[in-house]
This record gives sequence, structure tokens and C-alpha cells, in this order.
Amino acid sequence: MTIQLTNIVIYSHDKRQRVLSLKAGELNIITGASKSGKSSLIDIVDYCFCSDECNVPEGPIRRCVSWFGLGLKIRDGFAFIARKIPNRGKKSSESCYFEIGSEISTPDALSIMPNTNTEGLRSLLSEWSGIKENLHQPAEHHSRPAISANIRHALTFCFQQQDEIIRREQLFHKASDSFISMAIKDTLPYFLGAVGDEYLSIIEKLKHLKAQLRILERQIKELKSLRGEGTSKASSLLAQARAAGLSSSFAANYEETISLLKYINAHTIAEKAHKESEDPHLKEHDRLTLERDRLILEKKNLKNEIDAAKKYQQDERGFSREATEQRSRLESINIFDEECQENSCPLCTQSIENHGNIPSVIELKSELSIITDRLKDVAKFSPRMEKAILKKQSDLNKIDEHLRKNRSELEAISKASAKLKKLKEAANKGAYVLGRISLYLESLPDLPDSRNLELRAKNIISQINLLEEEVSDEQILEKLNSISSILGAQMSEWARNLELEHSEHPLRLDFKKLTIISDTANGPVPMKRMGSGENWVGYHLISHIALHRWFIQQSRPVPGFLFLDQPSQVYFPPERDIVGAIEEIDEEDREAVKNMFKFIFDSVPASKKLQIIVTEHADLNEDWYQGSVAERWRSGLKLVPPDWPSE
Repeated sequence: MTIQLTNIVIYSHDKRQRVLSLKAGELNIITGASKSGKSSLIDIVDYCFCSDECNVPEGPIRRCVSWFGLGLKIRDGFAFIARKIPNRGKKSSESCYFEIGSEISTPDALSIMPNTNTEGLRSLLSEWSGIKENLHQPAEHHSRPAISANIRHALTFCFQQQDEIIRREQLFHKASDSFISMAIKDTLPYFLGAVGDEYLSIIEKLKHLKAQLRILERQIKELKSLRGEGTSKASSLLAQARAAGLSSSFAANYEETISLLKYINAHTIAEKAHKESEDPHLKEHDRLTLERDRLILEKKNLKNEIDAAKKYQQDERGFSREATEQRSRLESINIFDEECQENSCPLCTQSIENHGNIPSVIELKSELSIITDRLKDVAKFSPRMEKAILKKQSDLNKIDEHLRKNRSELEAISKASAKLKKLKEAANKGAYVLGRISLYLESLPDLPDSRNLELRAKNIISQINLLEEEVSDEQILEKLNSISSILGAQMSEWARNLELEHSEHPLRLDFKKLTIISDTANGPVPMKRMGSGENWVGYHLISHIALHRWFIQQSRPVPGFLFLDQPSQVYFPPERDIVGAIEEIDEEDREAVKNMFKFIFDSVPASKKLQIIVTEHADLNEDWYQGSVAERWRSGLKLVPPDWPSE
């Protein structure tokens, strides 16, 4: 047992209370006349169980009641919950109250003070019902989000309202809403046990393992890529080393190839240098080569010095020409007297305006003297510069002579030694290959052994396969089919006892279409194609009672009560319903009503793990029926006392 009802309580605006006591683990019947408030009881219970909207009809109940409350028997004791009636014009209220204990008496109105909201109360009710963390993840091609089952989803199997229990195209509470219908389909596997309580932990473990596997696979792929490219390149370099005479070895695999390349890189250069040092022609060739390089460098430096000197000499000559011309112009100043007035022309002695910008005779003679001295200095330095250039040119000629001699000697050695040519070619080729080998080895990453990574990946894949099998859609579907078969066998037996149509054929619950199917020789017959209200009510009863028996047997987290509203309505049309006496209907219908209620009565197990609450017009004169009547609302007795004040 998870949750059952011990009482339904309503509170008036003047702090009075009305308590409807119920027995846990038994059949409870509230029988009475129309318009007494019976059908509102399901709406009251649903509202207290945190529905988004208060569906209690407008009228005396909404006007005269301030709070709804429920006494609950839970797994570890008792609880009381209450929820405030929505204010006028509002659809719901967030003001909620709860208390729990080993024994609880119904609190008076003054004690009801909000201490939680609907979200908090919903979490508590889900916990009391035994609902653990769960998640339904729709298939990838579906756009709807993942859903976690809570107490609101569990109540789907606890209510059958007056207009639902007789509906042929709808089996479950509020399933006419497409969103609710989809939520039922998504959460039904969890409530049935096709998806166990460990489902979410398995999903989380799968996510973790798959993340690990992705990392390992990426590492393995990178290693294989590097090894793939590296194997080809390493083998090519080893072949080039053999062609260059650096090695004669072959490798069987990548590791051997790398070892050989490392050996060649470490030993070949020293060995080649030692061999080459033993050849006298090669030694002389190397000496002459070094000498040639030195002479070429000296020649280059001398040419740069000579070019710079010539450039200086050219600039010097240009200065001399310019200075000589200036001196010639200034020498004419000697014809004037130094005492010539500054404001008079020295030729005609006339006065000159703005004479401040005209240099004096003394200043002009001073400039002539400076230019004359500079020309003397240039005349002294020019012969020395010419001599220096000639000396450098002589040195350059000597270097050219040395270079011609060096070239001649090199050509003689090359012609005299064919071995030298081969050695040089081999040395150049070997040096090139060695350079490539060295560069390749330096670029190699420190690659771990991929076998350990592959073994770890293999183990993870095995774990993933086992876990995915446990939570795969195919596995869940197989479990659902198995459950449907078990439930179908029980429902078929009950249908035959109630003499429902199509009961001669196997029945099953179709969890995809949320209906009952009768499998006939001519094909499946869904409930919507079965005739008569008596059959529709009968199939609603046997399916819900079969489900609750399954929930109990498998200890599934669904509240242990089933609330039925007026299952006998097909036998008591409104125009004939006066006192609900069974004598008001014909004998055949009377027998059918008795059989139906006896079936309901017998469906309550001795374990008291299922409570059935029925609101009814009918009032059967049977001991077992009368013993199950919780209250009889006739002769003016109703849910809401008539003297309660309105809001």
C-alpha cells in the first residue's frame, strides 16, 4: 500500500468542518440522490493532489467552502493535506498545508495555515507514493521533451469520473487530452515496472560510459592515424637510407622501423666522418674547399672597400669643382675697399635700402678664405686616396690569382679521384636523408601502446551493450507485451464472469492506443467498436482493477485507491433515479448491477492494499453492499450542509 484515503474534509468560512470518513483497504460507497455533491468528490481529491486547476463545479461547494482536506494513510503512518479554495475568478490556489505523524486527528479550521505550495506538496505526495527518480527519454525522432513521472501521472489510474467510466473511446482519466494521453504512454512503462527504479541510474551510467568510450575511440583513432601515416613515412625513410648506403636492414613492423631509424641517426654520421677522414684526396679537397671559401670572402670584402673608396673619391672631385667655382666668384671682392659703407653700392656709391640682408665685404672675404683652405686640404688628400685604391686593387689581383690557382688544384684533384666524386655524392645524399630522418624522429609524439586503450574500449562496449539491452525499447516492449498478456488473461476471465460482449475472445491492454482489444478470428476489436454502455463500463472496471492488482503484486508506486463515479448509471437513467432502489429496474438489469458491484466488492484483496471508493445512485439491499456504505446522501443530506454561509 502506498497512499489511501481515511477521510475527505471540507471547511466552511465560519471555521466549521464536514468530515466524510473512509475505511482504508476496503470498499467505500457514498450513495445518494443527484445534485448532492457526490461527483465533486473526485474533483476535490484531485485538487488536493495538486492539480493545476480546481475543477469543482461552481455552486454551493465553491461558495461555501474555504479549504479542502484529505486524511491519508501512508506507508510509514498517516498524513493530512489541505488546499485553499481558489479566490473568486482564479483557477487555483498555491496555499497548501500538510502534517504527518504516527497518528493524526483531523485538524480544526484554525489550525489550517499554509506551510507549503503545490510544488512542495506534489514532491511530498510523490515520495509518499514511492515514486523514485525516473526519466522517460523519447526516441530521437520525437520532438517532445523527456518526462519524469510524478504523483500527477500516477493518479491517471486512480480516477474514473462519471463521463469517463462510460466512454468507449477513452479508458484512462483525462486521456481525451492529447498531451495527457502522451504523458500516460510515456510514464506507463515506469508504473507497470517495465522500466525499473534503476532505469535512471542505468541511463546516467550509460551516459558516463559512452562519454568514456568517445574519449577512448578518439584517442585510438588519433593513434591509428599517426601510426598509419607514420608507418608509411618511416618505411619510406628506411628505404631511402638503404639507397644512400646508410643501412642494409629491413623492418617487420612500425616499432622495428623506428628503432632502425634511431640507430642510423645516432651512428651513421660518426661512421661516415671516420671513413672520409681516411682518404687523402678527400682531405686535400676539403682543405682547398675551405681555402676557396676564405679567398672568396676576402675578395668580396676588398671589392666592397674599393667601391667605397672610389665613391668617396668621386664625391671629393665633385666638391673640388664646386668649391673652385665659388672661389672664382668671390675673388672679385678684392677690388673693393674694406671701408666701403654698408648702405652704399661699392660701384656707384648710391644708397641701398633694406641693406640688412646684404653681406659685407669683410664677410665675403672671410668666406673666400675658408673655401681656399678647404681646396688646399682636398688637394693634399687626393693623392693619398688614389694610392690607397691602387693598393687595394693590387691585393684584389693577388686574391684572383690565388683563386685561379685554387680552382686549378681542385679540378686536378677531382679529375685524379673518381672515388672522391662518389664519396661527395654519397655524402650529400646521405646528409639529406639523415636530415629528413632526424627531423622525422624529432616530430614523433610519445605514442602510448594502443592495445591497452583498445582493451579498455572493448570492456566498456561490453558494459554498454549489457546496459542498453536492459533499457532498450525492444526490451521494454517485450516486458510490456508480457505484462499485457498476464493482465489480459485475468481480464478475460472477469469479462466472462460479467458476461461482457467479446469475452469469448482473448483480451489485452493496448498500451500504445490506451484501450482494450479483443483479439477475434476476424482481427482485433478495440473497445470503441464494442457495443452498449454496460460493456464499456464493464471493460473500464476490469482493466483498472487488473492494473491495480498488478501494481500491488509488483509493489509499484501508484496510490492504492480507485475512485469510481456512478458505474451503475447505464442501469439507472436520470428519469428513473429517485431513491436508487434496485427494485426500480427490471430483473435482468438488477442481476447485472448485483454482479457488477459484487465483482467490485470481491476485488478488494484481503491484504487491504487496495481501497475502492464508489459514488453511486444505486443502493442495493445486500448485506455486503450495505456494510460498505460510508454515507447515504438522501432526504436533504448533502456534502455541504445547507446552513453554511457563502463567501
